[in-house]
Amino acid sequence: MKHKTLLALSLASLLGATAAAAQPSYNYLGLEYTQGELLGEDFTGYGVEASIGLGQSLFLKGTASTSENDDDYFFQQWTGKPELMKYSAGLGVHAPLSERADVVVGAKYIRSELDIGGSTVEADGFGIDAGIRAMLTDNVELEGMVNYIDGDDFEEEIGYRADARFYLTPAFSLSIGYFDGDEGDAAEGVIAGLRLNF
Repeated sequence: MKHKTLLALSLASLLGATAAAAQPSYNYLGLEYTQGELLGEDFTGYGVEASIGLGQSLFLKGTASTSENDDDYFFQQWTGKPELMKYSAGLGVHAPLSERADVVVGAKYIRSELDIGGSTVEADGFGIDAGIRAMLTDNVELEGMVNYIDGDDFEEEIGYRADARFYLTPAFSLSIGYFDGDEGDAAEGVIAGLRLNF
């Protein structure tokens, strides 16, 4: 009888650990590579993202990225290539839809700096994100977000972003995604990333 009880408890513990591992993580550090269009020009960029969970349902998230124009124009040998730096910081909340899926809502402050020929144009605004993160299996996650951006320096815009994330281990994943307008500056393109969960 004791052995059966012990076996049942061990199994329950194992199943609990598996279910926990199959939940989306909100404690991570990630790197991203972006290629796409910005205001009709081809851009390539690199970025970093970090998220820290607060309690059961809150998290802090921050991003920073830099992108450079891919096109080679004659005058750029004197002015240099246009470069865009973007930063965001915000607070989010997540709630379970099922054992493997969460609904996620967040608000963030956004800042961008566009450097053209030695002159810098700065812009500030705010954004609201809403979407779903779902673990299809223990190794595959789908994430879809709708993004709203506005502010004195940004035009009001609604965009979206979709990512597929593949977990090589519970702590390490690779992702591929697509975004359209989700940076508030007529941007669209593809994103590849890697993420370390902790």
